[in-house]
Amino acid sequence: MIKNGLYATGIAMSALLANVATAETTVVFQGMGAEREAFNKEAIRLFEEQNPDIKIDYSWVANEPYKTGIKVMLESNSPPDLYFVWAGSFANDFVDSGVAENILDSYERGDAWGEAPAGVVDQFRYKDGLYGAPGQLYTKYFWKNDAFFEENNLTAPETIDELIGMCHQIREIDPLMTPVSFGASESWTINHYLTILFQRHVDLETMQGDWHLTNDEENLWAHPGYLNALKDFKRLETEGCFNDGINSVDPGVSRTMFATELAAMTFCGSWCPPIFNSEGFEGKYSAFPFPKVEGGAGDQTGALVGVQGYQVSAATEEREATLKFLSWLLSPEMHALQARLAGQLSANATALKEGDLPKESVDLLNRVAQANVSVPPLNTIVETSVSDVILKSGQDLVAGTVTPEEFMERVRTQALEAKSRM
Repeated sequence: MIKNGLYATGIAMSALLANVATAETTVVFQGMGAEREAFNKEAIRLFEEQNPDIKIDYSWVANEPYKTGIKVMLESNSPPDLYFVWAGSFANDFVDSGVAENILDSYERGDAWGEAPAGVVDQFRYKDGLYGAPGQLYTKYFWKNDAFFEENNLTAPETIDELIGMCHQIREIDPLMTPVSFGASESWTINHYLTILFQRHVDLETMQGDWHLTNDEENLWAHPGYLNALKDFKRLETEGCFNDGINSVDPGVSRTMFATELAAMTFCGSWCPPIFNSEGFEGKYSAFPFPKVEGGAGDQTGALVGVQGYQVSAATEEREATLKFLSWLLSPEMHALQARLAGQLSANATALKEGDLPKESVDLLNRVAQANVSVPPLNTIVETSVSDVILKSGQDLVAGTVTPEEFMERVRTQALEAKSRM
């Protein structure tokens, strides 16, 4: 009887040990955007092959809903362990609310994600720590249909006035051709136009003081260049540069309009060449910089450039497994894979070799390197409550429910209120 009891106990113990040996650690990874899905899934597959004791639970949300959705997720009882962020005020807000983990120790011990250039890593430094890891750079340029331009003896416009004049010219050449395709159903697309127009019209030192609310109250968001920038944007709309109804057009539709030759130009990000190529337009388009503003107070060679990456949740119960996956996801090998599968500009360009990126993306990297000034999108660097006003007012400006003057009055009022809380 005792012998049988010991035998049964031995079986139970063996089963328990087997369960422990095969137990999995699960890391919940929240991504953003369909453009990285193929890469993320392949990176996860390779990671799990080498780390069978760690399972990655991955999902993604589209750009616009992600911006509010991730805030809800992080405030819930089951936040993701690892999640996508844009460097700047977007990421810093999570630090201020206590939901982002300081991963300075991971960087200092030499984890692979930290091999990106120090200046890029520094985009996630805030207060007393390092609250994120850089994954990609992104930028935004104009693109033109090379054949249409060549057939009609057109050259890339160098100034805003030339761009508007070209819009009229294109309408005369082909009334069915949209000069510049634009989808603004998601407010960040207008925000990108305003980012670079503000940069062209306002000097960098003034903008930085406005972004961070350090300018004195009399001068806070009061530079006349902002108003002129809004007027320039409105001119692009009213002079017929864009397709009709831009507030109701999805950004993806505007990309397809360009790739299917329904538009002669578009203003689109570094994520766009792989999309254009997938729609059969490879080798038929090229980039040119956002036009200059004659008399503008900003550097006229400036470019929109931002950094995006990942944060670790302060609530994670799997910190080391999460950091292990993060180091894999942002290792040199995965940076190269990301370039090949997603066409993304790597935050660690030294990890890439010739052929990893489409030639159009390589051209963008070279253009960014030549820019004297780079500015991140307004919604990633401006104080959050002010940024929200800019985003909302951009679509109102297009809809005609606010004037440029009323737009800036809204921004300045909110900036003064936010500064009073500091």
